[in-house]
Amino acid sequence: MAIKGGLPVVGLRSGAAELRDGSPLVFHLRASFSDELTLMLSTIKGAGLDRLAVVYSDDAFGKSSMEHVKVAAAKLGLTIASAVAAERTGKDVIQAVDKAVDIQHKAGALLMLMIVAPMVKGVTHARTTKFFMNPVFCMSFCATRQLADSTEKSLAGLGLVSAFPLPRSSTTELAGRFRRLAEAAKRPEALRSLTAFEGFMYGSVLSAALSKVPDGQRSSLQTALKRPIDLAGVRVAFDTQNVGYHYLQVVRKSGSGEIKA
Repeated sequence: MAIKGGLPVVGLRSGAAELRDGSPLVFHLRASFSDELTLMLSTIKGAGLDRLAVVYSDDAFGKSSMEHVKVAAAKLGLTIASAVAAERTGKDVIQAVDKAVDIQHKAGALLMLMIVAPMVKGVTHARTTKFFMNPVFCMSFCATRQLADSTEKSLAGLGLVSAFPLPRSSTTELAGRFRRLAEAAKRPEALRSLTAFEGFMYGSVLSAALSKVPDGQRSSLQTALKRPIDLAGVRVAFDTQNVGYHYLQVVRKSGSGEIKA
């Protein structure tokens, strides 16, 4: 609807390839899910783990991600030991995990391509019931406050690839501003949420671009966004695919419950 109305869209939380169709009105501010998955698989391979179990959401996202995992795994020499679809809501995620990590598959790692609630349910089951103690990874969009605040012990060691720096520990001035604003608003819990920092960055980019648009015209905003933006120590420069920020970092859920690099 925004594109139909000629309105520039700055920042989409999704890294789905389907949304990266080259529209000049959509300005992406995160690396793609494909890049994220490739780094995740490279990390698994780098740890000497050659067999991967995957539980993926039985929807457009899950299926397209699974196809990318197959291609990337083949290039890296990783074997997909099992790949099991589960309902998006997580209704059958327990059964899916049972099949995926069955001992006969000899999986060295488990990848959960699910939204946060069924992902947590599945990982907890894998750890506590199936006694799967090997590495488990999930997607960046699971790095919400729900995951950050969880004290579930079975989530310790859960890995994911973050498309943004950890706001609590990043040394950039942008992260410093975010921390000061969270403190002033008496919202310390925001520092645990990558989602909150992601939204802050989106708003900061839009605000910086708008400050360079004296006439208030949408076309002028597009022109301003095409120029590199120094965002308090973070450089944003949209490329030919209209992606302005390609950051990726492997992070984990620590034993204390915090998400750490």
